[in-house]
Parts: sequence; C-alpha cells; structure tokens
Amino acid sequence: MTSPHAELIQALQSSPADADRLMRAACAELRGQPPALVPPDPGALRAGLARIALDGLDAGLEAVLHRLVDDAGEGSVTDSLAALLRPAELAWDEAQEIDWAVRHWEAARAAGQLDEDLSADFGDYWRRLEWSALRLHLVLLGRGHAEERRLLAQVAKTASRYVAFGPLKRAMELRFPEFFELGFSLR
Repeated sequence: MTSPHAELIQALQSSPADADRLMRAACAELRGQPPALVPPDPGALRAGLARIALDGLDAGLEAVLHRLVDDAGEGSVTDSLAALLRPAELAWDEAQEIDWAVRHWEAARAAGQLDEDLSADFGDYWRRLEWSALRLHLVLLGRGHAEERRLLAQVAKTASRYVAFGPLKRAMELRFPEFFELGFSLR
C-alpha cells in the first residue's frame, strides 16, 4: 500500500490551516497517476491482527484476515486515498475525511477512472476506502509503528462499523476496552 509522502505529512502538521488546500492538491495528484494496485500481504495483515489478539488468531480473526485479502484481490483503487486520508501520524474529523473522499470520488468518476460499481455508489466507495485503511493500519501495527494508539483507535472505529469485522471488534474489546468507552477520540 502506498503511504503519503513524508513532506505532505510534515506540511499538514506544520500548517493545519492549509490542510484543505494541501489535501485537495494531493488528491488531484493521485488522480493524475494510475493507481498502483498492490495485492494485500496476508503475512503482514496476520502480524497486525496478532498484535490485537490475546491468544493468537482464532477462527474469527482468520475469517477477518481472509475477508480483507479477498476484498482487495489484486489491490484496490482506494488504497492510495486511504493512506492519504488516514495516515498513522494524523487524524481528522470523519466529516472532513468524507468531504475530501466525496470530492475525490466525484472527480475520479467524472474522469472515468472508476469501474462501474464504484462509480455508481459513493457508499461502496467509502466502504472500500475504509477497508483499505484498515489493511494499512493492521500492516503498520504488525510492524510496531510508533503511532500505535492512533492506529488502534482507527481499527476500533472501522471494526465497529462493519458486521464482517465482528470478530475483530470483539478481540479489540477484550484487549483494548478503552477504545469502546463513550467519547474516545482519534486525536
């Protein structure tokens, strides 16, 4: 999976007031290049899931692993945007993420860069984007990324939203119950 450039992350951190302009420019740059479709790495995803599991991967987490791998197949066109909108180092309000994602989706759709299914329904596009971000976050967790708490919060948010990730949500609730208490923040 492609991760955002360090220069962009640094610019976003040093000039939060310019985030909208910087993100729009980064999204336009993404649309200007063909998506790099990279199949998910089951081993890297397994390592991330193992950081969450208390006693190794049970059948439920194995099913989550297979679902994440099968969903992306040869890679996903949403991988690069997911890495841009949800890097390990930063978090935005979901409304802002959706705003940027909708703008990107509309422009990519108008340019004919999306397949018929993704072009027809932003909801499906958003689901794929969130699943791409989940794969990225699990890979980073498996590598022991320094922003572990922010990554775990993102995993908890996504796992809570999709029935397919019920086993992951239960594993997170057992290991990291603090992410399921009322009022947690990604920041």
